[in-house]
Amino acid sequence: MNQHVVRDPSELIPVVSYARTSEDSKQRDGHGVRYQLRINERIAHEQGCIVVAAYSDNGRSASKEGVLRPGFDRLVADLARGHIDSGQRVDGVVCVADDRLYRRAEDLSRFHAALTSHPGRIHLDPQGVRDPYSQEGLLQAVRSLEVAVTETRVRSRRVSDWHWARAAEGVPHSGPRPFGWQQDRITLHPEEAKLVEQAISDRIAGKAVRAIAADWCDLGVTGTRGGRPNAQTVTQIITAPRVCGYRANRGELLLIPETGQPVRGQWEPIVVPDQWHAVCATFSPGGLYLHRGSGAPRLTGQKRMAPRHLATGLLRCGAQRHDGTVCRGSLCAQKGRSKKSPYVSPAEAAVDAASAGRWRTRRLNGWSSPKIEERRSRRSCCGTAGGPGRWGSRRRGRSSRPSSHAASSAPA
Repeated sequence: MNQHVVRDPSELIPVVSYARTSEDSKQRDGHGVRYQLRINERIAHEQGCIVVAAYSDNGRSASKEGVLRPGFDRLVADLARGHIDSGQRVDGVVCVADDRLYRRAEDLSRFHAALTSHPGRIHLDPQGVRDPYSQEGLLQAVRSLEVAVTETRVRSRRVSDWHWARAAEGVPHSGPRPFGWQQDRITLHPEEAKLVEQAISDRIAGKAVRAIAADWCDLGVTGTRGGRPNAQTVTQIITAPRVCGYRANRGELLLIPETGQPVRGQWEPIVVPDQWHAVCATFSPGGLYLHRGSGAPRLTGQKRMAPRHLATGLLRCGAQRHDGTVCRGSLCAQKGRSKKSPYVSPAEAAVDAASAGRWRTRRLNGWSSPKIEERRSRRSCCGTAGGPGRWGSRRRGRSSRPSSHAASSAPA
């Protein structure tokens, strides 16, 4: 008969407990971490220890980069400082398995450094007590990491193969339902399918995607997740191969090996393949659905590396200022002068005179004068406040003909 030995609480070694689960999508009650913490308490009791604090991360992966684990972070912090918030000393950690603590080398390094930051610490698991300071203890932790990494890769490959097999059979995509179809992902949604079909026809006819997205917003259309449509989401919807019945996987259009023809899905298509090819041809490759699914970087947000016009930025303005100095601002090779040069060409003077006449007529009818002469006197050179800039260039309709006496190739 087993005899339970009652120990003095002062003789028990204080340890902290940790539990983690990767998924909790079914019951969502945290039963997995709760069971692990209960097992940790049993292990600690069998080894003459007492759990003084428990940490858990429910439904959080340890193999994916960037996933936050608040419980693990608190565990590492308390081990590093040697005590918990109440001031209770910590002499070890207990966990049901090493892969609950770490699955990446970075996490192993953090945990091991915090655990061994104070002398006399122990590591408990179902196999017993481990010495984290010994070479054997460190090798055991490294071997556990290798097993966890290998298991992660095998599981990732298994899931990838499973998705590919489903795609090869034409099974609809998993996840949230696609816009245009019912919850079964096979039957067309009557209103959304009409919107997609009309959007494809409008885009082929030359309509801007932003205009299509604006029309959808005016109609009160929302996405399958409740968001408002924009140009990017509309592009992804109308360029997805599913609209014509084709099946894609991981950014690639699946083909039948024997015939080389695209794999047909089991759902109802919205348009025919010719319409899908036609609408895809109206976009650059970087904006297509297949490009986004492949994981390739988007070609947006990049600054233009070369000047818009030849020699722009090399030539310098040579116009005379009112104080007698010469402007040396960057010259626009298209306009033949600096953006804010004080020089006014005869064509601009004629435009200003015509504008003054129109404003004079409007002033007689009760309109206020814009004080054209005062505005012209405020013109400065090379970026000083008060110049017309791009606004003045567009409103006055300045000539794009280069001015021979307003440019110089002298360096700044």
